[in-house]
Amino acid sequence: MTHWQLPGMNRRVFLYLLHSGLLSMGLFGITDVVLNFYFVSLGHDPDVIGVLQALPRLGGLLTGIPAGLIANRIGARRVTIYGTILAALTYPLMLLFPTLFMLGASRFLLGLAYGATQIASAPLMMTLTANKHQTYQFSYHSVVTMITTAGGSFAAGFLPLLVARVANVDAQSSTAYAFTLLTVALITLISAYPLWILQGETALIRRKISTDVQRNPDDDVPWLRLIWLSSPFLFFGFSGGLTFPFYNLLFRNVYDVPDATVGTILSLGWLGMGLVTLSNPWWDKRFGRARGLGITMTIAAIAFLTLSVAPVLWMGVIAYIVATSVRNTMSPLFQPLLLDSLPPIFHNLASSVGFVLWNIGYFCASILGGQWQTTHGFDFIMQVVALAVFVTGMSVVWVFRKRQPHPVSEGDV
Repeated sequence: MTHWQLPGMNRRVFLYLLHSGLLSMGLFGITDVVLNFYFVSLGHDPDVIGVLQALPRLGGLLTGIPAGLIANRIGARRVTIYGTILAALTYPLMLLFPTLFMLGASRFLLGLAYGATQIASAPLMMTLTANKHQTYQFSYHSVVTMITTAGGSFAAGFLPLLVARVANVDAQSSTAYAFTLLTVALITLISAYPLWILQGETALIRRKISTDVQRNPDDDVPWLRLIWLSSPFLFFGFSGGLTFPFYNLLFRNVYDVPDATVGTILSLGWLGMGLVTLSNPWWDKRFGRARGLGITMTIAAIAFLTLSVAPVLWMGVIAYIVATSVRNTMSPLFQPLLLDSLPPIFHNLASSVGFVLWNIGYFCASILGGQWQTTHGFDFIMQVVALAVFVTGMSVVWVFRKRQPHPVSEGDV
């Protein structure tokens, strides 16, 4: 490694980061700002929007374990490619046939597709660089996805205005939002290309998995252990389901700001998530992954409590940026912590179990979030989020208090 190279960076990592950056720009950056506004422009209320936001998580529940098993058979790279292409195709379905049934169907299919890509992502990343550099790699991934998501969110605040001027329609019309969301399908489809030219898992990792299969056949999968180690994702998903689908509505309804301002605020949050993740290697070295997460989740919980009582916009924006940014240290630290404690043959299944638990939490929270907006308001919701984030951190500390890396996972690629 020459002196100017980032630790763990290589061609395989770069191509995967390129894929993830484009995917995040569309599926998160643009979608998170515009999608709820599109639903509102069609005449749907918060209860219906909550269900529509929960349906992808139901799809993720159903695809969870099968996607992990399929990834064991055909490889995580192929699963990610097929899932990405299917995710792109769900957007034209939703936009060309905007009935409530088709909206629900497209959201459910998106959950199936995106769920498969997420289940395959962590095991695939574990094969792209040396084990000693994996915390760096997961941090790079988070930085890239958050920055590109921030760019997508910022652009999404202005794209409907651009469409409105070109098409001579209202900027808050379903037509303006639909054409904006159509760009998501195009960007998502393009994001599959870097995976086509990405070489698959390294030969050494394949040998490790092949050797481990002999010691751990499929019929000896330790399901209870996988569920226990992945259990913090249940609380983490619950906190996400109460926040990410509704941040745009929070700032529009509570602080009465226009779409462009909402897009700018959300982009700042995504940017903060990327920058704060750069500190993950420090948390890892200083406290260890588990204790580091206990500390960061406590900080995030305090920030969410502040957001619940922030009386003016500037205070709400600061609390939002801190809360979401620090909370985002979870996945880049927890995923390698989880997978390092297991032999490679169980990585896809562990990722599947974690994703299923995350989707259970997210699905339930999205349903409740839509209802609580009308019955309790966002202040109460943010207080529940603070509790869920704190429990997430404490559960990581408890579950992994005595865990050691699996010996097969300790070697270098």
